[in-house]
Amino acid sequence: MTDYIDDSDFGTEYDEIFNDWYEIEGARKIKELSRQLRTFFNYKTEVIRYRFRSNLISLDNKSTTKFLTRKQKVESLSHEFITLLKKIKKQGHSLEEGIQSLYYENNKTQIDKLSAITEKLSILIHIFSEVNIHDHPRFLKFVVVLAKNICLVKKCLYAKFREFYKELEINYHGLEGELDNLLEPTPRDKIKKSIKQLEERLTT
Repeated sequence: MTDYIDDSDFGTEYDEIFNDWYEIEGARKIKELSRQLRTFFNYKTEVIRYRFRSNLISLDNKSTTKFLTRKQKVESLSHEFITLLKKIKKQGHSLEEGIQSLYYENNKTQIDKLSAITEKLSILIHIFSEVNIHDHPRFLKFVVVLAKNICLVKKCLYAKFREFYKELEINYHGLEGELDNLLEPTPRDKIKKSIKQLEERLTT
């Protein structure tokens, strides 16, 4: 007598495994996108707080050791981020085209490196969004510009969420404009200079 194994049992088991995996992965993606939105709205709130601040005295000197340590970490990673993007961006092509070429060339090493540094910066940017960064308006602008460019990178890295990051990039660009109007021009300010350098390096 030949033993009979019902294939439907295996099908049901695989379906359950797939559904469990999908729920976990789907939940993780939703959580990540939710965090990205929360980060943006936190920065939007910080811009509003700065706009309606009651203390007109410069607040940039109100720094804690933890704040300065994280600030230095962001600036250091930003330098690595810019250096990597300059390597990826090819002569005569846009940054988006340069990132897309990594996939065409199956350059997994560079893709993984770019993804890793982008995620590290995203986490730090989120952490800063939950403190009173409006007390440091020029650094606030630096982070907003950085977040805008991270969205540009993420819309290339994560094709499924391209439209999401495209809209988020536009929103950060709007925040940058608001801060431009709020901050008085200070040509000698080092942070403003670093913001300009950041933008120039990412667009040239």
